[in-house]
Amino acid sequence: MDEQTLRELLGYVKTGRLSRRHFVQTMIGLGLTGPLAAQLLAPGVTHAQPRAAGFTPTRRGGGGLVRLLYWAAPTSLNPHIALGPNDF
Repeated sequence: MDEQTLRELLGYVKTGRLSRRHFVQTMIGLGLTGPLAAQLLAPGVTHAQPRAAGFTPTRRGGGGLVRLLYWAAPTSLNPHIALGPNDF
């Protein structure tokens, strides 16, 4: 993909003809990493699409904060074979 095509895709995102999600998926498909593709969509470059008027989530948890729960306990109590920061 050349620079002109990339600028054209960014222009489509700016005008709303292409969603940000589809743009990032296309860039990942071409071999870019997710953060690099997101960097191309920095706030100075493009903006997220506005919310639909009158939108109310129909399912529990829709439209609110995203909360993540993950395991962060030590995998081993022996500091000599520690694998990550949570083991120390």
